[in-house]
Amino acid sequence: MKATNLIGATVALTLAAGATAQAAEWPTQPVQIIVPSKPGGGTDVMARIFSDYLARETGGDVVVVNIDGGGGSIAYNQVMTAAPDGNTILFNHTGLLAGYHTGHSDIGLDDFTTIAVAQSYAPQVYAVAADAPWDTMKEFVDDARANPGARTVAVSLGRTTHFIAGLIMMNEDVDLKLLEASAEVDKVAAIQGGHIEMGNLGAGSAKQYEQAGDMKVLCLLDPEPHPAYPEYETCVQQGVNVSWLAPLVLWGPKDMDPDLVATINAATAGMAGDATAQDALKKADSVFTYYDVEGAQELMATEDAKIAALAERLGLSR
Repeated sequence: MKATNLIGATVALTLAAGATAQAAEWPTQPVQIIVPSKPGGGTDVMARIFSDYLARETGGDVVVVNIDGGGGSIAYNQVMTAAPDGNTILFNHTGLLAGYHTGHSDIGLDDFTTIAVAQSYAPQVYAVAADAPWDTMKEFVDDARANPGARTVAVSLGRTTHFIAGLIMMNEDVDLKLLEASAEVDKVAAIQGGHIEMGNLGAGSAKQYEQAGDMKVLCLLDPEPHPAYPEYETCVQQGVNVSWLAPLVLWGPKDMDPDLVATINAATAGMAGDATAQDALKKADSVFTYYDVEGAQELMATEDAKIAALAERLGLSR
């Protein structure tokens, strides 16, 4: 019995030493950043900013690999089945969580190890036509409360914009009419044509439309004011209980060694002080906020629970 315990303890120590060595030596081969979309999209652009930084930070080779198709499931499986050595990492947004809770995918948060939050998407706003009767989100919500089902909002049904609209309905106890308009160009055309009253747009493009006299911004969806857009109040500042984070997350295979996860997470921290990365993020209208491993995993658990509740509220649950 004692001999068995000694052997077991020796094996455990050996494995622990191997894991620690793996973390200390990472990366030992080219790191693949898996992006579940075609080149050129927003996630791909952000992934390339991150991979460029990570290569300079670690001195290793870092490549972005675009794997489109299957609503992301092909890319997800590539990471899920990879060795948990930190050399194959999924770079994606919380659409992964939405896909799982709406039944579009059988792959969810528990199938991965959350490593870090890389950065966030460009800030989003809610906007209406230039001649719309509302000047703030508070006015729009008050109108919607007084006229259940009358106010229309552009969404991509079953996707993130659908969930944001659902959050308005759930938190503010209002009934909105949600209409399909996925691409930003479709939202703009529908709003300017009077077919849909409100939709979310990137703050940068919305500002251009507003300056041209074509649209009007009601509020910023970020939880906090954005330094690049001081003229836009957040919905929360107006007393409307709606905000939405758009984090881009690093996920590895399930059950990665905690020391290795901590090593990779720590490597992301330097983005905050890297001039090249910061310049690229500024041009992409994005920001980097560092979360340690515990913070990143808590954030994802919170977002997962929120999206599950919204899927239930919207009748989209799997």
